[in-house]
Amino acid sequence: MSNLILYRAWIQNKTVIHRTYWGGSNDSEQIKIKNEILAKFPNETYPYEPNVWGVKMGANKYSLHGCSCPTDYKDSNKIQNSLLLNHDFIKYFYDLDTSTKTMEIVYKTGAVMPVVTVPSNLAVKYVTDMCNAAFEIQATQAIYVSGTNDDVWAWAESLKADIVMPISKTKTLAHEDDMYKFQFNNAKELTEVILLAHLEKYMVYGEGTNTYIEYTADYADELTNLADTEIVIPKFDNHGNRIAQTQSKADINEYVRVPKSNGEGGYDTVLIKDL
Repeated sequence: MSNLILYRAWIQNKTVIHRTYWGGSNDSEQIKIKNEILAKFPNETYPYEPNVWGVKMGANKYSLHGCSCPTDYKDSNKIQNSLLLNHDFIKYFYDLDTSTKTMEIVYKTGAVMPVVTVPSNLAVKYVTDMCNAAFEIQATQAIYVSGTNDDVWAWAESLKADIVMPISKTKTLAHEDDMYKFQFNNAKELTEVILLAHLEKYMVYGEGTNTYIEYTADYADELTNLADTEIVIPKFDNHGNRIAQTQSKADINEYVRVPKSNGEGGYDTVLIKDL
């Protein structure tokens, strides 16, 4: 049985471009994805078993998120190259069609300086750089920041006036750990801004008494590929209570107790729709 959680949605220009899942290294879906990767990349090894994986929307591309490790860790030989040692974590990206691998190195706090000055009203969550399969740094830094939308938008537009933002500025985020990825090229120019967002999770009833999780967000109504994302626009009954997407308001049997019409006292249970 899979215990996958849709952990983050990566959003660019109001489109989900990547989804990240948290399932644990023993999760059946995680094992399936890892085996698909190993079929194309049989020499892959990791010092710790990855428990977060992602899928590129509309492409045969996966990601695995794995911890880095110090040089003296017992399985440090599994890190593949010394360039990947002593960092926060590594994101491995695999294109299964072209058998191409790239890696995003997530540096520890304070290990590198951002290529541009980040305003003090924004918190720097991560600084990263890309590495190709030959373990060559690409000098295309990304700075992940969090802050209010007003402050994020102001910084983005100060760097590139016509930058396309991932969602509308009026939309709200669900989690304090949500962040915006500012991607720079090797000339230190901003090229794109991507939102990495947690989703709101709700347990709803399906058929019978079965329950399952639905994912939503304040910006769900503006996503251009909503139907393909597992994200939904919240659905409510006539009293503002959350109901499942599969449930019809017309099929909800709402009853009231009304006095018996024969004058003998007592009450009858009557469907509201029949009153």
